[in-house]
Amino acid sequence: MKRNAFTMIELIFVIVILGILSAVALPKFIGVQKSATAQKLVAFVGTMNRTVLPSMYLANYGAGGSIKTLAISDFTSVPNEAKDINITGCANGTYASVVTTSIGAQIYCRDGNSTNPPRFAFSTDGNTSLDNSYFQ
Repeated sequence: MKRNAFTMIELIFVIVILGILSAVALPKFIGVQKSATAQKLVAFVGTMNRTVLPSMYLANYGAGGSIKTLAISDFTSVPNEAKDINITGCANGTYASVVTTSIGAQIYCRDGNSTNPPRFAFSTDGNTSLDNSYFQ
């Protein structure tokens, strides 16, 4: 007896196996995009704190180190998820939200002065009483 095609039972088994695999894999991929966006923003804030903000601080040291009058885009590229950063809202001595990102997280800013450089922080939980763990 010669077989030229798959039987109906074989096709049903393949469809069932594909269904089980997709049911297991799909939940794992649902949060991947939001997690990737959050990590991109964490990296952006880290880059700002390590390299960009010191340059901005020194560029405006004569004005007390405040970065409020400077444009971030003159010093670095800003990711699309955080395009509307308004550093004129940076608070003196405390942290103020300067942008709500595309994933609902907040980027905070503390302005610099003659003794302390400016800093950025990232929070996904809306924590406004930020401690030093946010700035490492």
